[in-house]
Amino acid sequence: MGYTRTRRRSAGLTSHDDDWTISQEVEIAGQSFLRRGAASAFTRASLAAVEDSRRLAAFEARSAYVSLAVAEDRAVLADSAAAFVERLAGFARRQFDAGEMNRLELNAAALEGARVRSAADRIAAERQAARAELRRVLGIPADSSLRTLGLPPVPELSWPSDSVLLALARARRPDLLAALERYDGARRTATLVARALVPNLSLSISTGQEAGTDRLLGVGIGVSVPLFYRQQGAKGMAAAEVANAHAQVVARERSIVAELRTSAAAYSRSHAAERRFVKEVLGAAIENVALTEQALREGEVSLTDVILLRRTTVDAQLEYLDVLTTSYLAWFAFAASLGSEPDDLAALLSVTEH
Repeated sequence: MGYTRTRRRSAGLTSHDDDWTISQEVEIAGQSFLRRGAASAFTRASLAAVEDSRRLAAFEARSAYVSLAVAEDRAVLADSAAAFVERLAGFARRQFDAGEMNRLELNAAALEGARVRSAADRIAAERQAARAELRRVLGIPADSSLRTLGLPPVPELSWPSDSVLLALARARRPDLLAALERYDGARRTATLVARALVPNLSLSISTGQEAGTDRLLGVGIGVSVPLFYRQQGAKGMAAAEVANAHAQVVARERSIVAELRTSAAAYSRSHAAERRFVKEVLGAAIENVALTEQALREGEVSLTDVILLRRTTVDAQLEYLDVLTTSYLAWFAFAASLGSEPDDLAALLSVTEH
């Protein structure tokens, strides 16, 4: 829209011409549709990136929670083991004073008591660190209290083939969706830059007064042609953005394939190891806790044998908690690699088998 005022002088007389013009360029090559399409693609990419941040944050929070829950179990076990060995050291002192035990066994009991209590203190420190880490991940105050609940069992999962997993990941992963949308937006932008060389239609209507008396009304039609600016720089930048976005899509797909295969294998192996530990090791270890105390009371084994058996038992229980942690983290990583919640993973995979 424009306004023009012209002064006219003739034969000693002065008058003015007033003109009002309204003009509008019309893009005839579909630039507006491309512009809206590119903006929509970049918006969808941003939303997908936010969703991917939620996926990663959920995985981090679950991992931190499991680490704390297992650290608390480890602390309880270590403290119980330390209390037993300290009682054992007291028993050894009484036996030594009564002349029923030699110095070697007394020293062994004292050393084992100090060692196990030191280990319990270190494990308690690990529990505090796990609690602080969970507070950090959840963004809650340092003085807030945390209480963990029982962990659900790691499910037994199966799937028909790795190709099914890859198809699920490609369809569900928000980071891949974000990369694809950025690529789509970059291609639309490149096409838009190329079409900037197409002339635009220009329409106008004008009205005014000439010498303050004659009223004028006119219409105009024309084209705007970019004669001197050929968009070389803009086209080069747009082509570079397309190439970069395509490279990011390829890199993301390769990363997802590697991540999925790694997490699937880690889940299968760690879950099998945890189940094997429960069936073949954990039951015997728990039984030996009661048997060593009973054997010591009844005098069936020596003190050094009790120390060795108890240490083997506690080590097996602590190792199981490490195996259990690995199994949980592998389950969470497997679900995250498929863009799924851990609790929904069994149903998701069961659907793919039919």
